[in-house]
Amino acid sequence: MQDAFYLLNPRDGFVVTDANYLSDFDRQVLTYLYQPLMGTAAYSLYLLLWTQLQTPAKTQPHSTLLALLNVDLPTLYDSRTRLEALGLIKSYRQVKGDLRTFIYELYAPQAPTAFFNDDLLSLSLYDAVGETRFDQLKAQFRLHPVKSKPGVEEVSLNFLDVFHVNAQKLDQLPHAIGEAKAAFKTPKKPTQPRLDQRAAADFDWSFFKQQLQASFVSERQLDQNYDQLLVLHTLYGLNELQLAQYVNDSVNVATNKLNMAALKRLIARQAQTIKSTKPAVKPQAAPTNSDLSKNDQQLIKVSRQLAPITFLDQLKRQQGGYVTNSERRVLEGLLSRHLFADTSIINILSHYVINVRQKPTLTQAYVDGVANGWLQHHVTTPEAAMAEVKSFYQQKKTKQKGKRRKQPVREETLPDWAQSGYQAPQTKVSAKQRAAVRKRLAALQADKDGESS
Repeated sequence: MQDAFYLLNPRDGFVVTDANYLSDFDRQVLTYLYQPLMGTAAYSLYLLLWTQLQTPAKTQPHSTLLALLNVDLPTLYDSRTRLEALGLIKSYRQVKGDLRTFIYELYAPQAPTAFFNDDLLSLSLYDAVGETRFDQLKAQFRLHPVKSKPGVEEVSLNFLDVFHVNAQKLDQLPHAIGEAKAAFKTPKKPTQPRLDQRAAADFDWSFFKQQLQASFVSERQLDQNYDQLLVLHTLYGLNELQLAQYVNDSVNVATNKLNMAALKRLIARQAQTIKSTKPAVKPQAAPTNSDLSKNDQQLIKVSRQLAPITFLDQLKRQQGGYVTNSERRVLEGLLSRHLFADTSIINILSHYVINVRQKPTLTQAYVDGVANGWLQHHVTTPEAAMAEVKSFYQQKKTKQKGKRRKQPVREETLPDWAQSGYQAPQTKVSAKQRAAVRKRLAALQADKDGESS
């Protein structure tokens, strides 16, 4: 992929630093919870960067990573973007003259408690491994603290019960301890991929709650799960009525409580058949483009009506395919990174990759390359995205015409007998030739009579 070669070069340097302490338990979380999302290449890249942590930091070329991982540059770039999307690294670029250096800041993975409570991460894991494996992982990482029970009391001693500390020294700490406190400030918290509040712009929360007034779920429960419900609305393109129906189907009638886990499973199972009935959103004022055909305008209209997963599902069905789990993660990554404020641009991007470039699937590296190009060209509306698509198509068409003019046209020559309207030449036969033919036929007939007698 040429975009990866533009964004990253084997000669570019890299430095690895850490924002959090990394432990063996972090490695377990990475292996069991994150690897199904990122894939083996990105998993290997993270572990390799982990081993490259040095004090002081040492600059190395990216060719080192390529050699150690035994991958090509597009795969390396794709792996890096996956780690970025999952909040496991932050990438910084430093340019000095012709030399580019990337600083990769490693972050610890989320603790299992935070992971399973994060809707983007837990939904992605559920889609990747399925319900059975998801439940196994949930049980594997569940904590089992001692609960208060009759007859059970804590007998642990505290610090001062065991160790003696000079109270006078506590009032006047040594200078070295003050320096240590300044050096060891609170580390950065692990980052979580999240959707921002722009996702709520087209969702009427009050209307949504009105649809559930007659149900068993309380308004307080809905407000407590506001963020999670908003994520489901954004990822799957559910309007207020659709989401309310799913909530109704997920309420535990015995306790009158909303079961968010059941709600997520229900929506994930039916994601392939969800069809958004949300009315068309009135487009914001945008510069008119006289070059847009009726088909282009219709495509933009549909892109505004459908959620990214629903739009891609329709594209793939037209091609006789289906939306893969990796494609879902690609779309979720675009949403969580807030690259485009308008989700219709993401739909135009999907159409560009599948229909125009005729790629069988959305891959992270390819989509990131296209998205980077559009951002550099300041694409902020679906009309501008269509202009980028048309620009590529026109360039491709021009190149094909030029190629046809330059190449000599090879003409196949057919034999005379294969030509249309062919007639065999008429030649006169002499009396001598006719006599020879009769004599030959008579001899053949005599041989035939002798064999039959």
